[in-house]
Amino acid sequence: MKEIKGDTAYWYKRNVEFQKTLGLKKFEKSQDEFNFRFWNHGQVIEISKDSSEINGLIVNYIYHTKKANKSQSEALTNKVLLTSQQSENIYNILQNSKVLELPSDKNIENWTQGMDGITYIIEHSDKKSYWFKNYWTPSSQDSIPEAIVVLDLVKKLSDTLNLKEVYTSFKKSLPKKGCYNSGGMVNMCYISNSLELGYSGATKLPLGFYSSYSATYIGETKINGSASFRYNFDNNGFHHLNLQIAKWNIFHKNSSLSDYITYNYQNRILNINDAKNEFENHQFKYGLNLKKNLGIGFGLDYLSRNYDKIGGLLYASKWFSNPKISTTFSTSILNNQINYKAEIFKDINFNNTFLVNRISFGIAYEDFMEYKDLYFSFRVLL
Repeated sequence: MKEIKGDTAYWYKRNVEFQKTLGLKKFEKSQDEFNFRFWNHGQVIEISKDSSEINGLIVNYIYHTKKANKSQSEALTNKVLLTSQQSENIYNILQNSKVLELPSDKNIENWTQGMDGITYIIEHSDKKSYWFKNYWTPSSQDSIPEAIVVLDLVKKLSDTLNLKEVYTSFKKSLPKKGCYNSGGMVNMCYISNSLELGYSGATKLPLGFYSSYSATYIGETKINGSASFRYNFDNNGFHHLNLQIAKWNIFHKNSSLSDYITYNYQNRILNINDAKNEFENHQFKYGLNLKKNLGIGFGLDYLSRNYDKIGGLLYASKWFSNPKISTTFSTSILNNQINYKAEIFKDINFNNTFLVNRISFGIAYEDFMEYKDLYFSFRVLL
């Protein structure tokens, strides 16, 4: 073991274990002529020189949590080998910099400490000694000469190795699910794909089921879409089939405004006045999600088969976060006929110890072509 110098308190002890996770060289035991390692959030740059050979690599890493409400995380990594020319360039930058001569920040006069910000860690060694040093937010150190040296090194490393582009490429290759953190205060989370299953019934059509699947990404492909299927029926040959496909974030995507389009197909065989009546609807809708959990939409409703009618479609929704209740109302006007449906759902969310994320209870009332029915449902979000 070499003589260990620098700040061997918190950061050193923390990094010893993480070096094993990343599969990094143990500088304290290495017999190389020169070793250097620079830590930034999510990246490690390592340079080694032994005789006339200079090698280097970039290690990208990020902490991944599979679900937003889970606490257990894993470290995802990849390594990028530097070319001989890149390694030599970085080695020359280090030799021409004064950073190897600097003490750790706690031994630099007037260097302040804080809770947030960014901490750069530098390790380097020769055959006899190993140095571990850290520097908290050098950009906030009021032009202390040592801080300028560190900032100059950070810039040269970033510019020479295109570190930002390398890390962006690494993040693009990651699974588009769960939450990611590079070691700072900011989490980046993807909306999880979800599957919802349940029972759907009505007073006149008591049997049925419901299923839906929503996906932001499937693999590397961005979907931003969903599909749902609901089927109600009885034992006498009557039914109501509803198939809906939706895609969101078409033209707008921000915290106060997003949009979506949907296609809704409905096929009904209903008992009206003791006679079998067949209906087929094709509905096209464009909608906006506004502030305060309010949604509005409009579109066209085409009633085919024996009717061949086209009318307008209006839609509104409102989510109440405190009681976790959602309400929707839709209506279509076909000549002199007004059809409408009103729904209300109550959600119960569960913490991460449960197998399901949410259960929902719903009730709806519909008046369609003078056919009135009360629907009820129970759904489980997986």
